[in-house]
Amino acid sequence: MPSLNSTNFRKQMFPLLDRAAAGEVIEILHKGVVIHVTSQRGSTKLSRAKRQHALLVDPDSIVHSDPELLQGMEREFNRFGGIPE
Repeated sequence: MPSLNSTNFRKQMFPLLDRAAAGEVIEILHKGVVIHVTSQRGSTKLSRAKRQHALLVDPDSIVHSDPELLQGMEREFNRFGGIPE
């Protein structure tokens, strides 16, 4: 990520804007404030996220859960009216 002051940004504005449009983040320091220029179409937080393996159990054990537990949940669901029509 290029970091430059506002004067240098002004001198190189159009090539830097092209780079920002391509997804690169441009950092500008202006009067003590850092400004980031980037494209809205650039990479998203989701696309930059690292995959985390958060499940501590086998996913199939969740899908095929305890039949007694499932029956109890269905019983409670139906007790409160089930799905409205």
